[in-house]
Amino acid sequence: MKKKLKDFSKRLENLKNLNSKSKNKKNKDFKDFGVYLKSGVELISAIIVSLVIGIFLDNYFQSKPVFLIIFLVLGFATGIINVYRSVKKLGFEVGFKKKNDKLH
Repeated sequence: MKKKLKDFSKRLENLKNLNSKSKNKKNKDFKDFGVYLKSGVELISAIIVSLVIGIFLDNYFQSKPVFLIIFLVLGFATGIINVYRSVKKLGFEVGFKKKNDKLH
């Protein structure tokens, strides 16, 4: 009887460890999803804002495609720069340094 009880305890402990590992993995997946969503929103929002500014300026100055094209290119560039900056920060939270940085 004691042998069965010890075996049951070991199996129960293994299941608890397995369950905690799967919860940590799920939380990490949702964290990654947030980063991807943020990157997409930053890219699209920069393009939409620049598109609206370009259309407004074209209507104001009666120069149909000029400002639209200029601001659309600027919007794409701004969106890509924003995504690059947010992705560059990944893995370096507050208090951590890159390996090559030296203390002053």
